[in-house]
This record gives sequence, C-alpha cells and structure tokens, in this order.
Amino acid sequence: MTGRRDGLAGRYYTDSEIFAAEMDQVFARSWVMVGHASEVAEPGMVITARVGDESVLVANDAGQLRAMFNVCQHRGHELVTSETARLDRITCPYHAWTYGLDGRLLHARGEDVGDVCVPRVRLETLAGFLFVNLSAEAAGLAATAPGVQDGLLARVPDAPRRVLSARRTHEMRANWKVVVENYNECYHCPNVHKWFTSGVVAPGSYRIASGGSVIRHGAERPGQPPAWTGAETDGNGGGAGDGYEAYFVWPVSAIQCYPGQVVNTFRWVPLAVDRTLLIREWWFDTADLTEAQSRLVSDDWENTVAEDFGIVESVQRGVASRGYTPGPLIEDPSGVCGVHSENSVRHLQDLLLASLGDAV
Repeated sequence: MTGRRDGLAGRYYTDSEIFAAEMDQVFARSWVMVGHASEVAEPGMVITARVGDESVLVANDAGQLRAMFNVCQHRGHELVTSETARLDRITCPYHAWTYGLDGRLLHARGEDVGDVCVPRVRLETLAGFLFVNLSAEAAGLAATAPGVQDGLLARVPDAPRRVLSARRTHEMRANWKVVVENYNECYHCPNVHKWFTSGVVAPGSYRIASGGSVIRHGAERPGQPPAWTGAETDGNGGGAGDGYEAYFVWPVSAIQCYPGQVVNTFRWVPLAVDRTLLIREWWFDTADLTEAQSRLVSDDWENTVAEDFGIVESVQRGVASRGYTPGPLIEDPSGVCGVHSENSVRHLQDLLLASLGDAV
C-alpha cells in the first residue's frame, strides 16, 4: 500500500447526469470570467458569453455596466445573438419586444403587458476583467479570489486598461474537468511542452499553490530572456519582468502574465459532457498586434495550447474505457506542487465533490 489517494472515477467525466448537476451546483453558483471592461467601455457596447448552460449579456448603460440573462421574457429567444454589439436598446429578433440596456421592457409592439424586466446577474471586476455569478447568495468575487487582483496589479498595473488584441478558439472533445485538470498541473510539461519549458518558464522553478477557489502558478523566467521581451514590445512584453504567473479561479477562468507583462487569458465553456470550448485571449495596449506580439500568439498556440488538444481528447476516451481504473495521484507532502506532482488536481477534485455534495 502506498497511502496515495486515487483520482476520480471515470463516470465523473462521462455521466450526463453528473454534468447536469454541475450546471446547477457549480456553474450557477460560481464566478466565471466573461470578458474585460474595455470590451464595454463605451455606452451601448454589449458582449455576450456562456456561463455553464446559460447565456448572459453585459451592457454599458450610459456608463453603468449591467449584466443580465440573455433571454427575452416573452417566449425565450436570445436577446442578442452575436458575441459583441453596439445598441441603444435591445430588440428581440423573434417578436421585436424591445428592452432598455438596463433590462426593462420598453414596449411589446403596442401591447400593455405590465412591468417586465430581464433578470439581472451579479457582475464584478477583477483587475479589469469581468466576472459574473448567477447566484445571489454566493460570496463576492474579492472574498472568493482573495489576493488575485492585488497580485495582478502588482505585476501589471495597467491591466484594467488593456484591450483585446487576439482571440483564438477551439472545441475539444473532452469533459471540462479533464481540460482544467490538465491546465492546472505541470507534471506533463517537461514531457509535452518543450517550447513552454524552454522559452517561457524555467521548469525547475515551477510551483503551483492551491487554496480555496484559486490555484496560483508561478515560475522564474528561463535563463535566456524570452524573444518577445525586446524593444519592439516594450511596455507590453518589453523587459523580462518577474517571470511567469497565473491565477486560475474555479471553475473555468485563468489569467496569466508571461514575462514582460504579457497578459493573456483562458476561458473554458462546457458544451456537453464530452465537449468543451476553449477561448484563448491576449490583452495588450492596442488592438493591433506588433510583429513580435503576433509571433508570440502564434508560437504559444502552436507549441503549447494545441499540444494539449490531442492529450485531453485521448484522456476523455480513456476515462470512458471499460479498462480504466483511476490510479493514485502524485502529491507532494508540502502541499505545493511543481513539475513532479499533482496536488492541484486533487484540489480541483475536492472542490468538485464539495460542490456536488449529495446531488449525485
């Protein structure tokens, strides 16, 4: 007997009833990143995003940011069907009921239907990034992710003023937990991510510390300064900075700082029990990428992000196999893991089980 604890049974990644319970017990009660304040910086700007199995919208209503469910209160059509829009009012594309940007019904094609308002959603910001929570009872974002905003602003003081410069998406045939577990351990990094462990971080310094809803990743930069920290990207990738740092906020949001104050994010959207959408975004001081920034975005996607696509899909097939029995996770007794341990995976699984309770 090794005394090690095994990972979750395969059914947690393949059972549609568990997936449905997660929509209620995890996603309807957690803070989920949906974008950045710069995307709704001006009155009339609107963005939409999925939170679990729900669609939400965030609108700038005369300088006030408001979040609400993206659903018409007449017959249920989505109010805004695009990812971004500029509107002075929101008109449902189905029957043309029209709402103000505060969610209040303005008119129903001349019919008197009483006071109608789209249900609001809680909205808070973290270093400029927008997070929503569907639950009125959940703790606030600052209490859920203590220290994250201070840490980000210490590393990148202008993070709230950054703008979206690049976005790439990819749908993976894997359960969302397979994907975020993979992201939150670097046990596989030396074997799989050669570019990342030679060009972004010094692998021997990589540390992952878990606490509550936050998993913090940190590493020193490699001995040779990364290629993008030259003069061309000064201020947005210029200077080696303090190495690599990332904050994962349970269940599906991550904000990263590459050496040189390069801010980038991961958002994962559960589409089905075996399908997850990745949204990968980069935030610089202008929407147009420099040559060095464009090269970094491409190198990261091709040499790190895309390397995980086949891995997570293989794992998804494996956990569905009749031949799969979960083995022990490799945990460091200190509680902090590096490239030789998986404490953070255990933490994620404990968060899941605590959230589900007796629901499954």
